[in-house]
This record gives sequence, structure tokens and C-alpha cells, in this order.
Amino acid sequence: MVDSTNGHLEEVYDGPRTIIPTAEELKLSSYDNYNIEAAMEALHQDGFVVLKSVVNVAHIDHINSYMTKQADDILKNNLKPFNQGVNSNILQGPPLQDADYLYNDVFFNPFVIQIMNAYLGARPIWNFVTGNNALPNTKGMRQPVHKDITFFHPQCPFYVIANVPLIPFNPVTGSTEFWLGSHASTSGKDQVITTPETKLANANLRVGEPCTFILDDIREARRKVRPPIQPICEKGDIMLRDLRTWHAGMPNESDQYRIMLALGYQAQWYQNHTLRSKLPLSQGNFFMKGGGQPVEVRANLLQNDADFQTLNDDFEFRHSIK
Repeated sequence: MVDSTNGHLEEVYDGPRTIIPTAEELKLSSYDNYNIEAAMEALHQDGFVVLKSVVNVAHIDHINSYMTKQADDILKNNLKPFNQGVNSNILQGPPLQDADYLYNDVFFNPFVIQIMNAYLGARPIWNFVTGNNALPNTKGMRQPVHKDITFFHPQCPFYVIANVPLIPFNPVTGSTEFWLGSHASTSGKDQVITTPETKLANANLRVGEPCTFILDDIREARRKVRPPIQPICEKGDIMLRDLRTWHAGMPNESDQYRIMLALGYQAQWYQNHTLRSKLPLSQGNFFMKGGGQPVEVRANLLQNDADFQTLNDDFEFRHSIK
């Protein structure tokens, strides 16, 4: 951003707003009014906020150890398509079948759900679970700027993604590029329109409706107003992103997988009645309790031998009823 308050142009660092819990808030697993207000300002104005130190780091390390080994197998056996048309990133969901990896502060984090109730309205719907893996040593490989939306979406808050990074999240490890504030006035008209020739893995496209990619001229006009940033987060942090916010996967120049989990929350008023997480029946008691939080769990419970990795890659955020 540019600051001209001193009578001359001066570059000012523009980064995400962070919510730092007090010791009392951590004890109660609940923000006070001041931090709720700060989070609301961040989401409404930036479409993005970082909740600091709200997950037990030991839980993060445990999940990451499993998913790192799983990623080796996925790549060795070519089990997943690359994401957004660039060979540097795959979708990879968390382990769901083994109770040892199921933690309430990851799947039903009370701070996340408190903020979702404030931003989306009472008792938001949790109906989406996957993850995103920026593959190591992918210098120079980045995704196009896009939204995870392939339809003409509402121009108000209707869906939020909570991202849980499993390793330190920074430009070296491939922290996602976010265009803060892009959500506030964006519409489907900012996106490339799908044609019969358009092909994109992990996307349900319809001819005549938006593809995920932002139009070049729209993107460059926005850059002049507020250029994109790459946030820095630590293990234990959670990022909240309004689904409308523009973003792009970035190169991971480290030798580690940069995995972040993704949990999706929908407003009750939004007319999508078909999107559901696919979860193992054997762990139904854990998931359907919702961590005792004010959230609706919308899921299909399937037998343990179901391919949850593939099933949860098939999702669509569009209205199911017009």
C-alpha cells in the first residue's frame, strides 16, 4: 500500500490482521468482544484474518507426520491430479479414519467457530474438508490468481475456508498469495468465462459461467489499488478466508511438503443443500458431536474402506436451489 500522509509517497507494508488471544481467552476457549470486533473488521474489510496460537502444536506435528508419508505415496503412485493446472500443488485431505489423529482443536476449533457464528450467522454449517499441499522444490511455479468459485456468487459473506498450516507458512515454504480486500466488490464478471474447451482439474465447470481464474485486466487494475501479500504464520495458527477472496498457490522453495488443512463453513441462509463432507462411519461419534460447538455438521457417513481422499476432492459451492 502507499501512504501519503507525510506529503510524499512512501511504501507501507500491508499484511494480514492477526488476532492474538489473551491468557484468559485461551483458558476459556473464547474471544472477548474486543477480539471478536477485530476479527470482524478484518474479514469484512480484508476477507482474511489470522487467528494466532489456537491449536496445540503437538497435534499439528502428529497430523503432519502422517500426511508427509501419505504425500510420498500419492506422488509415487500418481494418485492425485495437480491443482489449478500447475504441477506444484495437489489437494490432500487429513486422516479421518484413525481416532488418534482426530483433535477437536483442529476439526472443531472453538475460536474458529465463534468467529464463524459472528461472521456468517448463527450455527454455521461445516460441510467441507480437504487440504492443500504445495510440493517441495517448485521454484518458479505458481498458480494463476483465482477464486475457488465457478458460478455467479452472492456479493456478501456466504462461505469461509479455515486453513490450518502444518509447518511454518512463509514465502520460502510457499505461503499462499492473498489479495486482501478483493472480496469486497468482486463478482463472477471478474472471472474468465468457461467455454467448451476449458479444462481444469478439481473444478466443476459449466459453459457460460465463470472459471476460477481472474481476468488479466481486472487483476492488474486491483494490483494498483492493493497488491497481493504472502502471510507468515506459525504452527498453531489458523487462517480464515472469505471464499470470494482472490488467491494463488505459490512456489515452495523448501525441501518439505507445505500442507495446510481446509475446513469449510457455510451460512445457514445460503441455498446449497448438497455439499457434504464424506466421513468414516467408525468415527461418526466424534464428528457428529461437532466438538460441542454451535455448528451444524453436514456429512455423509461411509464405511471405513471408502476412498475419502478422492471423495472429498469432489465438491461444489454453488447454489443447489435457485
